[in-house]
This record gives sequence, C-alpha cells and structure tokens, in this order.
Amino acid sequence: MQETADIEVRPFSSREEYELMVDYFLKADDWFLRGMGVDRLKLPLREKWLDDLLVDYRKPDHQRDRFYLVWLLRGERVGHSSINNIIFGAEAFIHLHLWKPELRRAGLGTEFVRKSANFYFDRFQLKKLLCEPWAENHAPNRVLEKLGFTLVKRYKTIPGVIAYEQEVNHYELLHQTK
Repeated sequence: MQETADIEVRPFSSREEYELMVDYFLKADDWFLRGMGVDRLKLPLREKWLDDLLVDYRKPDHQRDRFYLVWLLRGERVGHSSINNIIFGAEAFIHLHLWKPELRRAGLGTEFVRKSANFYFDRFQLKKLLCEPWAENHAPNRVLEKLGFTLVKRYKTIPGVIAYEQEVNHYELLHQTK
C-alpha cells in the first residue's frame, strides 16, 4: 500500500485531462468495458464528447451536470473519479476509475475514493453520495464496502447513458458531519 502522502486528488484543470479520461474509455477493449457495464456502441464520438465536457466544465458548480477529479500517484495521473446527477447541497452519483491496470488490487482505489468522496461532500455541500456499480464487478463493490457505503438494494437497470442493462448494487454513503 502506498503512503497516503503519495496520493492526491484535484479537479480536472485542462483539456488534456479530459482527453485522458475519454481515451481511457474509447481505447479500452470490449472485455474491459463490459466488465464495467459499458456498452461501446453508446460511447459518444471523441470530439463531441470532449466538446460537451468542456461546455459543462465552464459552468459554476451549482449548474454542473458532472464534475471530475484526477487521481495522482506521486504526481502521475493514474485515474479519475466523477460525480453526476448532482443536486447541489443534497446528493450525487460517484464513479471511480483507475486507469493503470498494474495499480489495481493494491488498495489504492480505496484511498483515492475516500479522498474523492471527502472533496465532493465539501465542494458540493452534499449530504449523500450514491453509487451503482455492476453487481458482478467486484473491485468497486469491495472499495465501496470498505469505505462504509451501505448496500441499499440490488436491481436491474441501465445505470447511465453509456451503459447496458445490468444488475447493479445501489450503495449510499451519508456525510459524517464533525
């Protein structure tokens, strides 16, 4: 496990970071996408996707559709988290993606998601974070459970615009006020 001082999260700050995130999906093989519950045929064209993201990026927080954090390990960009369906002051759905396969299964995801969740709670004044990973994708389910997310239910849905119909686990994490 890496030292937590080696791990940093911060908001996306350049077109290049959005390009890295988009390319993570577009360049992934079908097996990997399917494992995340993503339908390749629903992925937007690269330039359209980037244009839409950058329009949203320029909006004030309370008008944002989605917000992205880059994950840094010893200064290197290695993944991202995002929230969408943001209801400022109330709730949002969190997503988590470790880009580098060699870093998976090392406990890094848990610390990255912990830092991301704290950031989102503070910046968007959230009371609750929600997450709906594919029920059979064990890695994010384990991370969420380690962090104290409560499994509310399992059900079949299409959990996002780039997803196929699947069984998901619906988790919730309430903000712990000090």
